[in-house]
Amino acid sequence: MSGAKVISVDAAAWRDAQASARDLAKVRRDMPRLLRQVERAARDDVERVRREAAARQDGTDRALADLSEHARKLEDETSRRLRKHGRQLAEGRKRLAEQGERLAAEIARERAERRAGLAAVDARVGELRGESDAAAEAARRLFGDARTMHDAIRDTLPHGRFAPGRLERLASRLDVARGNLEAHAAGYSLSQVQDLYLDLSELRADVERLALEWEALRAEALAALRTVAATIEDNAERPIAEADPGVVLDVDHWTDGGLGALRDEVARQVDAVADPDCPLDAAALRALISEAAPEYEGRLDALVERAAERIVASQLRVNVAEQVVAVLEGQGFAWSGNTYAAGDERRAFFSRLRHRADGGEVVVEVAPDGDGPGFTLRILSYEDDPDEAARRERSAAVSRALRAEGLDAGDPAEDAAGPDPALRDFAALARPAARDEAGESPLVERAGVRARGADER
Repeated sequence: MSGAKVISVDAAAWRDAQASARDLAKVRRDMPRLLRQVERAARDDVERVRREAAARQDGTDRALADLSEHARKLEDETSRRLRKHGRQLAEGRKRLAEQGERLAAEIARERAERRAGLAAVDARVGELRGESDAAAEAARRLFGDARTMHDAIRDTLPHGRFAPGRLERLASRLDVARGNLEAHAAGYSLSQVQDLYLDLSELRADVERLALEWEALRAEALAALRTVAATIEDNAERPIAEADPGVVLDVDHWTDGGLGALRDEVARQVDAVADPDCPLDAAALRALISEAAPEYEGRLDALVERAAERIVASQLRVNVAEQVVAVLEGQGFAWSGNTYAAGDERRAFFSRLRHRADGGEVVVEVAPDGDGPGFTLRILSYEDDPDEAARRERSAAVSRALRAEGLDAGDPAEDAAGPDPALRDFAALARPAARDEAGESPLVERAGVRARGADER
């Protein structure tokens, strides 16, 4: 007969413990100090966006100073609307998107009115067969405005990012218009130059508006990611008992580095979005805000829940071992020590007892089944003259005691593997595992929270 007895225990019976884990697993999100820091950073980001947008618009306005009077009036109105749009960045992404759509519609309506007015002029010029000095002068003036607008966009606006290829296509049309003017067909090219100028003006407005909205999205994405980062930091160590404020749940330890990995991933995202050369487009920034940040929050919830379940499960293993020790003490054994495998409370818990009369030893092993509250209980006997009937009786007594505590403990079963002699050496058993060739250890050597009963009863 084997000196190892296995008793199965239904982990679902630990309802109180599971309730404790759920309470411990609630992620704290009421973080006044950290949220104030995030809000301060968000305000600084918005203010930076405003300053940069104002400086960019000032540069564009200076570059457009040589426009004709009529073009200048049109562009001044566009600048006024864009500046107002920039001042409203702090009103939030949804409101900003609505404002952006409204701004684009207003600018488009103005351009349509302008086109209609210029078309009427073009019709009158056509009646004169395009040969009048007035038509030629209007074409040359508009061509100058178009060239000024082209150069202003090229030199002051991020057109390559927000409207790739559009300026290059308009530059080709500018070359064609120049050729017509040089060929003394100014009157006939008036309509062509009018359309070219208005297309360049629309490009200017589109790029400035899209740049403003991208910066606003970037600021909001940063705020969302920084909120997640702050929540991670605030939940990295969770108090376990109000009576002992120094006892905390180290979430990273109990998730085998899972919290640290999440923290690093979020930090990389923050750095990428905070970089002035951030490569993400508006759609990617919106996805960060609406999808990635909530997904990070959900992962944090799961990690804290996993850590809480594992630490409660560790304590349950200690409690079960204590109950088994109490039963065996009633059968002539004396407790002689406790330890965790590799000194790691996330792993199996062991208690050792020695018989007062014959010196025989028993090791109680309570090993985790995965990350949840389930466990496997083994009673390992090391005796020179084994009494199998006595072994069966003490295992049965353990099962009865566990059932009396409300656990659905099964009848003892033989473990064909038998007791491992190495499990008697608690000094070796508690020694942290050696690191592998890559420098990594399969065990976290640093202890998290010491469960009650780990080194004393």
